[in-house]
Amino acid sequence: MGQGSGAMSDDHHQPTGEGHGAIPPAANPPPPGAADSPNRAAPSARPQAGPLRSAEGILHPIQDSEYFDPNAQAQVSAHIDEYFNQPLDLFPFWEGDGKPDRFHVLFARQIQERFPIDEDIRARIHTYGRGVFRALMTHIGVKRLNQALALIAFTVLATLGPTWFSGWTGSQPIGVALAAGAMVVVFGAWWLLQAVLFTQYRFRLENDSYELSREVVQRTRELQNLFTSARAQPDQLETQYQMDGKSWGQRSAYLTRLTMWIGARMEYLEKYVQMELWRIRRERYWTRWLQRIATPLVLIVWLVLFLLEPAPANAVAFRGLQVLAIGLGVLLSWVSYVRWRTPMGAIQDKLGVEGWVRYASLDVDNAVADQVRRDKERLVEYRALTRGR
Repeated sequence: MGQGSGAMSDDHHQPTGEGHGAIPPAANPPPPGAADSPNRAAPSARPQAGPLRSAEGILHPIQDSEYFDPNAQAQVSAHIDEYFNQPLDLFPFWEGDGKPDRFHVLFARQIQERFPIDEDIRARIHTYGRGVFRALMTHIGVKRLNQALALIAFTVLATLGPTWFSGWTGSQPIGVALAAGAMVVVFGAWWLLQAVLFTQYRFRLENDSYELSREVVQRTRELQNLFTSARAQPDQLETQYQMDGKSWGQRSAYLTRLTMWIGARMEYLEKYVQMELWRIRRERYWTRWLQRIATPLVLIVWLVLFLLEPAPANAVAFRGLQVLAIGLGVLLSWVSYVRWRTPMGAIQDKLGVEGWVRYASLDVDNAVADQVRRDKERLVEYRALTRGR
């Protein structure tokens, strides 16, 4: 929108106003109603990553000096219009004649265009999701590399091990036995290395999940506080407008829109998290299929090359070691597939979404309806009291 998401992200960090940072005006607010703006720029599918801004502007507690100043009210109203006054793009204006966007890209762009004010936290969530994917690809790549290296070590020990160990011990049978023992040691070392790498991988996922959860909790609590303040303002400020019903009506209408918009921000932040976690689960599903193909492929290539290896002088000992190597190689490959998988359960536990402030907990519909109910009741009571005058 406007100058693009990158420019808007930079604007968010510019503090203005007296004492409190005022939010920047909407870069490209649509006109009133459902009409579309002719100058919309294609929103980015990837939020611009950057440090989370401080609690200023729209994240600051509601104050008369900031939220009810005419200029600040116009800026906030423009951001509210970005959500309520833009129709969904049934035929996205940024798409050409080529392949349409994947739905998650379409969804992310629509959220970006309607809620640019929360781009910073969405960028953090997006960075987390891509970090999980990169860590997953690194993890499965290391598993397959270690599988291949262990199989190569079995081959070397089966072909050259008896000669090496016989030269050290001076006995051919002892050399063969030591070569067989070395294969078992290689298998044990491989198991230990995989366990250590998986532990590090798991700790990284848990720490990243915990850090993201902390930041989301902070933002959702800020939004909840804003929502609570906006909901309480009509009753708190009503006495200031006892002789000016028109101004109070305008102020009440603004507070009602603000309450609904803060709830929408919470809802779409939750939807964005849902979308990113959906991508993580989908990617994990397809990487399992990649593992199902890559693991036996590495084993089959190794078996073909190993079985074509010519036998050395002591063919009987070589064939025995070859059988042992094949058995250990098959066991190693099977274990490398069934163990040390990405712990989605650990991610879910550390995210701890049950501790987040959720959109449903705001109860937006009843909050607005209760305010209308109280105003209607007071109006009827006022008319009843003044009817006899």
